[in-house]
Amino acid sequence: MIRSWIRGWIWALRPASTEFFLRSLLRLVVFLLVTVPPWWLIAGLLAPFLDLLVTSAVSLGVVTLLSTAGMMRIYEMRPFYTVGFFANRAGGVHLAIGLALGAGCSLFIIGSQWAAGLVRMERAGDTPGWAGSLVLGFGVLLVGATGEELLFRGYAFQHLLCAFGPWLTITSTSVLFALAHNANPASSAVGAINTGLFGLVFGYAYWRTRDLWLPLGMHFAWNFSLGVVGANVSGLKIRLMGISFVSTGPGIWSGGDYGPEASLLTTLVLAGIGVFLYKTRLGRQEQGIPP
Repeated sequence: MIRSWIRGWIWALRPASTEFFLRSLLRLVVFLLVTVPPWWLIAGLLAPFLDLLVTSAVSLGVVTLLSTAGMMRIYEMRPFYTVGFFANRAGGVHLAIGLALGAGCSLFIIGSQWAAGLVRMERAGDTPGWAGSLVLGFGVLLVGATGEELLFRGYAFQHLLCAFGPWLTITSTSVLFALAHNANPASSAVGAINTGLFGLVFGYAYWRTRDLWLPLGMHFAWNFSLGVVGANVSGLKIRLMGISFVSTGPGIWSGGDYGPEASLLTTLVLAGIGVFLYKTRLGRQEQGIPP
């Protein structure tokens, strides 16, 4: 039985198509070469003038947008939107589901923590320009979430799907997604595990729908909702409305200074989101890179 199980996993991890294997790997390498070094260079140039969140979001967002558009035009000979931003009814439905899931689950978690006495709400100081902060935060978090989705679920991810199929692609990129956040302030083992689970959920959401609207909606709405109520987002302090949530209970449940993403409550909610996505009927785009 064990031998049969191992053979099944080997079969599941085989390249999805020999025809696309080498071509997809080559394009993956080219994409990384034209994305990662410029991203680090621009981030280094902006770092002395902007804070960590703005530097990371702007540099990653701008570079991934340009590199993805170039790869789609030069190698795929397709317009940019076919990487996963289809302007149709299915895309709108996926975006709405993603926004509802991201905002609803993040607010449910922080509300549950507050009701249980695991966190407390306090003023974050005078914020006379809170409306401007809200607009700026919306833009920065949207650009940052778009950049991360294009990097981890965009062009490179989709060619990994062509080369290796969903199992290896989703799991490997989820590990990389967790490692990419490991240097954030107050990172922890639970935070790293949950970040990897976010990667699994976002990767599975793309695989089910073949567009980026669902994972992007979840990703952005999660970050923005936590920023609005003043909870830390992956260890980063985002205070958009002059309030903040501070951990007062055990870090394993409150998330500590890393924020709700390092809480076991988030682990349970992510498992629930995974089941929801598995059970829910979702449309699938047919014009993207993966066959």
